Amino acid sequence: MNYIPSKLLTDESEFLRQHSFTRWMSRDLAQAAVDFCRNLRLFTAYSETSPDKLTRYLFWQLPEGASVEVRSGRPKDKFEEFERANRNANRRLLSLHVNEGDLYSAVWISPDHFETAKAFLMVHGITTAEVHNA
Repeated sequence: MNYIPSKLLTDESEFLRQHSFTRWMSRDLAQAAVDFCRNLRLFTAYSETSPDKLTRYLFWQLPEGASVEVRSGRPKDKFEEFERANRNANRRLLSLHVNEGDLYSAVWISPDHFETAKAFLMVHGITTAEVHNA
């Protein structure tokens, strides 16, 4: 498979996106933030991992009935394992960030909610990831 990461567009949505991201967080703080947001029914739509392994997120209100999986800062082989498992669970790759150190951060979502999530990302100037057969 060939994976095309999400792109951050440089248009009028850039200001909104930069102010919607969380701050960069260490892994232990990021997990606490994700757990806290999940209790508020906010889920990750996009995630990035920096070269020094800090993470930031873009959260959104998950539609009723949607299921997501988020994995941040994983090497390519682990990402590919998660991709296969999510494909088998009938979830689509929504967003993907690959940092300079080849760490993958990805979000998968149930197919019935893909277009809604895609629209949310586009408002924030983020394209969806693409998967092509090699």
